[in-house]
Amino acid sequence: MKKVIFYLIENPNEASDSGVLFHEQLACEQITQAWQAKQRILVACQNQTQAERIDEYLWQLNTDLFVPHNLVGEGMKGGSPVEICWPQKHSSGNRQLLINLQEQFPEFANVYRDIIDFVPANEQLKALARARYKSYKEAGFMLKTIPIMCAAK
Repeated sequence: MKKVIFYLIENPNEASDSGVLFHEQLACEQITQAWQAKQRILVACQNQTQAERIDEYLWQLNTDLFVPHNLVGEGMKGGSPVEICWPQKHSSGNRQLLINLQEQFPEFANVYRDIIDFVPANEQLKALARARYKSYKEAGFMLKTIPIMCAAK
C-alpha cells in the first residue's frame, strides 16, 4: 500500500535562527531518521536555493547524526543514500522514500511507496498542501496527518 504522511504545522512561527524554515528543519529530522533506518531517500525541493539550504543544514548537524547526502548530479555514481533535487534537476535514482518540499504535487510520486509531505502554517502554502493532499488521494495513496506544534520563540 502506498502511503503519504503529512506533517501539519500548527504554529505560524516558521523561521529559525539558521535561516531554515521549521518545516525544512522537520524534513531534515525525518531524513536523519530514515537514513538511520537504512532507507535511501529523495528530497524533492521547490527550487535550487531551498535544495542548497537543506544540503547546508544537513552538513551542520552533529557528527553523531551525520547523513551521507548530496545535491543531485554531485557525488558518487548513483548518488549517496540521500539525494536532494529540485524540478529543473531531477534524480532518477532508486529510492524508497520521497520527502516532498515542493509546492506542487510531484509528478513522479507514483514510483514511491512512502512519501512524507508538509503543511506549513502559512495560509498560501497550506492551500497548496490541500491541493497536493487531494492529488495524492486521487493517485491512490493512503493518507495520514500528524499535527506538529513548533516551539515558540
